Amino acid sequence: MAIYLGIFEFFRKIINFIARKINMGNGNYNEKIKGNYIQGNYIQGNVFNVLQNRHKKALYWDNIQDSVVLITSANPDINSFGSGFIVNHSGSTSYVLTCAHVVRGVGGADQIMVDGIAAVQVVSGENKDLDLAVLKVDELYGKPPLELQASGEKGCPFSAVGFKSFDNGKGHWIKPLQGILGEQVGLKFKHSGERIKAWELNLTEGNTLESSFRGSPVIDENSGYVLGVVSYQEDEGTKGVAISIDSLERIWKQLNREQLYQVLLKLGYKNQVRAFLRLVQAQSVSAFLIHGSPDYGQRWLLNRLVEQYVPNSIAGKVVKIDFGRKVRRNDINSLWRELSNRVGLRTNKPIPSEIVERVYQCWKTQNVLLVFHDVNLIPESYLHKLVREFWRPLADRVREAGAHTGNSQLLMFLVDYEGSVANLDNLFSDKVDPRKLGEPVKTPKISEFSDEELADWIVNEFNELPIELTHEVDGVVRDILENSEQGIPEYVLAQICARSGFDWYEESEKWMKL
Repeated sequence: MAIYLGIFEFFRKIINFIARKINMGNGNYNEKIKGNYIQGNYIQGNVFNVLQNRHKKALYWDNIQDSVVLITSANPDINSFGSGFIVNHSGSTSYVLTCAHVVRGVGGADQIMVDGIAAVQVVSGENKDLDLAVLKVDELYGKPPLELQASGEKGCPFSAVGFKSFDNGKGHWIKPLQGILGEQVGLKFKHSGERIKAWELNLTEGNTLESSFRGSPVIDENSGYVLGVVSYQEDEGTKGVAISIDSLERIWKQLNREQLYQVLLKLGYKNQVRAFLRLVQAQSVSAFLIHGSPDYGQRWLLNRLVEQYVPNSIAGKVVKIDFGRKVRRNDINSLWRELSNRVGLRTNKPIPSEIVERVYQCWKTQNVLLVFHDVNLIPESYLHKLVREFWRPLADRVREAGAHTGNSQLLMFLVDYEGSVANLDNLFSDKVDPRKLGEPVKTPKISEFSDEELADWIVNEFNELPIELTHEVDGVVRDILENSEQGIPEYVLAQICARSGFDWYEESEKWMKL
């Protein structure tokens, strides 16, 4: 940066000198020359912007070069090597994309070294005539993954970054090459039923595509995305062919956030889902206890049940109370005040019957959803008051209305994050009784995900899940359970997210609205 500032100061002095000359010569500080205005401050700003842009571009290419890795053989008698690049991280594991024939050239799947570290081939497209392979390797987490997107068009500038040898093959150095995209073509092989999308690469003068560049990323200079992978070179390296990046989906899938969310909604909690469906299908006024030990995904289950099975309830009146706040769990009057405020009842000393009437009036025109988090934190006597002085009178009020109202739902969820409330048999039933409208029902206590449950989910969602979850299913299930204290739900969800390239704790806050 110091060099840039020195250059900037040099240009600034020259510009000021020219500007003074123009001003003295014809009394006009602004002179239009060849359609451009020359002005001291204007030119200084442009020069500085140019230098800034060059600095940013240099940093950008540094990041790309950090992502490109050298692929060699563990066998010292094999000198063949190629290039690859980081496409994803999952925990301490990094995933590298290269060409299938690069793997073959270094001696096969059991001989791969990535930047000097032993690697494992996750999947290869060689049996599908697709010259791509995905490898996994540890200890490369500091290298940034490149972003993939099928982009570019004929005539667009591209760059390819890969390795070359020097000193008679004793060392390797990384080098960027430039060129212009040619036609997008379809590659067809004898045993392949489908054409493979590819790009013609036309190298600009002074750039030569060598065989060691196979597996290198081809980067669209307009967008910065990887649009292809160098597969082979032609005409002494002045031309080449790159496999289009969208062909990678044939052998290796990556989920986006929404896709990951949708498949996670199908994992586990079958007993709780069945109990909930029996309840809401039997009566439109329902109270439901979700309970389990810490980290068993109670809040995740709550959001899943509502979104999947009663989504219209979110569009109505939603009241959320969190007993995690100390003042709420130590003062029942604080609860009544907050409840009254949430339903628009403005009074300093609310009584439960007034709140009941207000919620009833809301229910007459819309769905009402009540959620009480951390009920395990309040005294048992307060929970009794909440149910007996608020919920049961409200359910009775609705029952009395009978056919005189519409089809609005009234739902209450009580969420216990410690599994300590369900033993209150005088408050909760484990069966649905149609004669007792709104009687609070407890779900089965949330348990750990079993190996069978997890394996069945992977098999059922096989076509949607990334290779990190579908490659060697038994081993994946075993690893996930070992790293989740044998199936604690939130730990399992975190493991699945990590293997899909996401952070459970970050994403779940976006997914869970209640």
